[in-house]
Amino acid sequence: MADLIARIAALWRYPVKSCAGEAVASLQLDADGWPEGDRGWGIADAAGELTWMGAHPRLALVKTTLSAQGLQLEAQGRSLTVALDGGEATTLRGWNGERQAFDLLPAWDAGDDAAALLRATTGERLRLVRLSAEAQRRPILNALHIVGDGSLRAWSEAMARPLNSPAQRARPNLLLRADDGDALPAFIEDILTEARIGALTLSRTTACVRCVVPTVDPATGEAQPPALDALTQLSAERAPGAPVQFGIYARGSGAGRLSVGDRVELSLNFGEA
Repeated sequence: MADLIARIAALWRYPVKSCAGEAVASLQLDADGWPEGDRGWGIADAAGELTWMGAHPRLALVKTTLSAQGLQLEAQGRSLTVALDGGEATTLRGWNGERQAFDLLPAWDAGDDAAALLRATTGERLRLVRLSAEAQRRPILNALHIVGDGSLRAWSEAMARPLNSPAQRARPNLLLRADDGDALPAFIEDILTEARIGALTLSRTTACVRCVVPTVDPATGEAQPPALDALTQLSAERAPGAPVQFGIYARGSGAGRLSVGDRVELSLNFGEA
């Protein structure tokens, strides 16, 4: 029996890790409960390391769209479609915080045209790479990121001035709202244990620890430190002494489709409140 009924307000996938997300009407989960088309590509720096938006904030300006025709990139008035297969084989180094060492990750370089678009956008020598299945499913990674709309509202209200594009900054896969169309209670996802959508169950895996990425303005690619200051304050009020938390990670019970507007039955652990 559900403790609370919600709806899926919006869905995103992120074809390229650390670039802008793609809003979608539905999200297909594979047999392992991971979203298809999500973070299948990454960005390598000049040292051959898998890098991120925190190091290169202007990656937020690179819009990504995935289709059967390929991966489309748009930024700075440029547009490019990259094939979904092929490319020169390479090996990246990806930092593993649990091991405190680098993992070696097989990948395929997407070519000089993609690198030129990234250089024009960020000013840095970066390469677009298609990640191997091994790189996409590293044990340190999580399948789905869930945030409630009430939490986004609380974050914006904690700022001296309203926060633009809070959902794009938070980078969830699922944004939940109340069944009646109003906002959910702020940070209700903190006590979420399961979310059931039809035959699918999304089970919580861990809290989402936040870094500098939510400070990046999606419209300008510039960092705005007060955005993280507000998250830090809100997190400290809920979980004193813990790392800064906003949203949770979850994983699906198997293959299935999530769609905007779907009814979601939430199971909550009120002992965590």
